[in-house]
Amino acid sequence: METKILRLTTGEDVISKVEKDTMGNYVLHKPCVIIPTQKAPGQPVSLMMTPYMPYTSEEKITISQDKVVTSVKPKDEILGSYSANTSNIITPKSDLITENLVPKV
Repeated sequence: METKILRLTTGEDVISKVEKDTMGNYVLHKPCVIIPTQKAPGQPVSLMMTPYMPYTSEEKITISQDKVVTSVKPKDEILGSYSANTSNIITPKSDLITENLVPKV
């Protein structure tokens, strides 16, 4: 299974681990929508990922092949971010507040 970015006919860019079913439709595993954001005009554009269809409990979503405009390989930075956000492995960061580091009031 390969991770791809799919541009849908709706204009959404979806990153996901992708496979095709027997009908040629795209089966997406843990898909996320890539949303470009900009804090202010002239500022750099950053990318945000959010789950595609977050109101479902399913990890696989099938999209009809006629709804996909193009399929491309993601840049390494985007692939790394997607992998980190969809991994089942939790890696604590030093800047996170944990039970041991909760400030006393």
